[in-house]
Amino acid sequence: MQKIVYLVEGKDYGKLKDMLAANPFERDSFAIVGYTLKESKPMGLKGGSYVLYFKSADPELIKKLKEKLKMLVSAKELAENESTPIISLIEEEENSATSGFGSIFG
Repeated sequence: MQKIVYLVEGKDYGKLKDMLAANPFERDSFAIVGYTLKESKPMGLKGGSYVLYFKSADPELIKKLKEKLKMLVSAKELAENESTPIISLIEEEENSATSGFGSIFG
C-alpha cells in the first residue's frame, strides 16, 4: 500500500476541493480511492495550508492522481521523512474514530 501526502497552499484550496469532488464515480477519482484533507497547522506544519492524504495499492492509480495534482501550482508532495509523522497522526485519528463507533454500536 502506497501512502501519499501533499501540502497545498490555502490559495489553491477552492481548486483542490473542486478536484477532489470531480467525477466521484470514475475509477481514477479521489472519491473512489478515499482521502483525508486537513488544515496543516494542527498537523505540526506551518499554517495557511492543507494536508491531503490518500493511499492505494494500485501504482497506476497513484500515478494518475499525482498527475491531476500537478494542475495545482502550490501542491507539493512531501518526502517520506516529512510525511511519516503526518500519516501516523491521521491513521491514529481514524483508528480512534473507528473504535469510538465500535463502543457506540458494540
